[in-house]
Amino acid sequence: MAKPRKKHTGFFPWNDPKDQAKGFKLNFSEVTYMEVGRTLEGYKQAQFVELRNPELALDFDYPEIFYISAEGFILIQHNNGKYEVIAKSDNT
Repeated sequence: MAKPRKKHTGFFPWNDPKDQAKGFKLNFSEVTYMEVGRTLEGYKQAQFVELRNPELALDFDYPEIFYISAEGFILIQHNNGKYEVIAKSDNT
């Protein structure tokens, strides 16, 4: 099996994840991650590696494991198995 390679994506947290109409925060640092798998729902499972430009990054609690949907949303999975959209990416 091939070794996962590092990838980059924009990571723009919502101002209010429950009300996406309020917009998102600009983040001037991409997130570097490794794709470690896919879920049954079709999400990419990603492992956070680092911020590409930490000096330009938002002060945000970046999750160690996150998921990227085909629509470009960044999700986390709660202990009960439900997913929550926390940010958007520039990848679709």
